Amino acid sequence: MATPEKEIHRRITVAPLAGNLGAEIAGVDLTEHIDDETLREIHQAFLDHLVIFFRDQALTPEQQIAFGERFGALHIHPFIPNLENYPQIIRLESADSGPGQMAYQSNTWHTDLTYEAEPPMASILHGLEIPEAGGDTMWNNLYAAYEGLSAPLRQFLDGLTAVHNIVSSMPADFMEQSWAPKQLQRLQEITPPVEHPVIRTHPETGRKCLFVNRNFTSHIAGLHRKESDALLAFLYEHAEQPEFVVRFKWRKHSLAMWDNRCTQHYALVDYRSKRTMHRVTVCGDRPY
Repeated sequence: MATPEKEIHRRITVAPLAGNLGAEIAGVDLTEHIDDETLREIHQAFLDHLVIFFRDQALTPEQQIAFGERFGALHIHPFIPNLENYPQIIRLESADSGPGQMAYQSNTWHTDLTYEAEPPMASILHGLEIPEAGGDTMWNNLYAAYEGLSAPLRQFLDGLTAVHNIVSSMPADFMEQSWAPKQLQRLQEITPPVEHPVIRTHPETGRKCLFVNRNFTSHIAGLHRKESDALLAFLYEHAEQPEFVVRFKWRKHSLAMWDNRCTQHYALVDYRSKRTMHRVTVCGDRPY
């Protein structure tokens, strides 16, 4: 991991934001065509820093889609409504809930879509309407989380798999609704539970990282429930240490791109005004 000083490349400038992950990229206009060498440098910064940030990128939906497609096919979300006429884009919009009311809840550490057999490799989020204060997002480094465990525990975890289930993310008030059983049945038909390794190997870097998260990991296969719950609770707390985290302050037309294979993220809900973001998600492959 690079030290928190500017890295000078031929086409872009990379300024690390924290010791373990995160860097701001300058010297590129994402609204314009990106040549192959510049794209290669962006991709390398993405692999090196896990989450990269761009400022002042007033992207249209077409331009955001075009940028995402440079990294692979784009994912169509099975549940969240897409932006009209742009099925590749999810519009994430908080309600303007007024004084004293918190905006929509998304404040749980998680990795996107791990309940799918092939979770995405990356997510690209564009800020359109940003609160004057609050609404930051945090990411953590799951390489560092794995490497920070003792050797005997790493060896034990290397042979385990965990079940990931969309139902695990459902809040208690959802589960109490009279219509919840039918909705849950529909969700499970579309995305049945899947097993992924607790420790996955990154397909591009070859490095190992922790791959469980609070939102979608149900339990560790083969363990008694109490054992699984205790071990997962420890791993979650371990991965969420401040030393493994970078925090990003959004501005209008900021853009974040993160590696979904080796990070979790947490959207702070500490604001009371409207927040609108557009996200495209790049397809990935089956964890191993």
